[in-house]
Amino acid sequence: MRLIQRLEKPINGYWDGGAKSTFEWSIEKYHKGEDAKGKFVRVGSWSANHYFNVALGKTDKQTLANARRRLSASARKHGMACTFEYANA
Repeated sequence: MRLIQRLEKPINGYWDGGAKSTFEWSIEKYHKGEDAKGKFVRVGSWSANHYFNVALGKTDKQTLANARRRLSASARKHGMACTFEYANA
């Protein structure tokens, strides 16, 4: 399962090919861990050149919902509007 993020306006970043407005986020199943807060897994996007850890949910959709909340908060913090949708692999 993947999480697709679409930004209202394209942004530039540390990637080739100019400004982008669509990014696909997926769960990195081989990067798991556990700390005092609980279990976590890494979520990342090759096209966004960004990876981060989120709390592991009971299902992939719940795990991606945790990532969506974090991405949404970051976008609001930077004044960007975005939408999300879930897609099967």
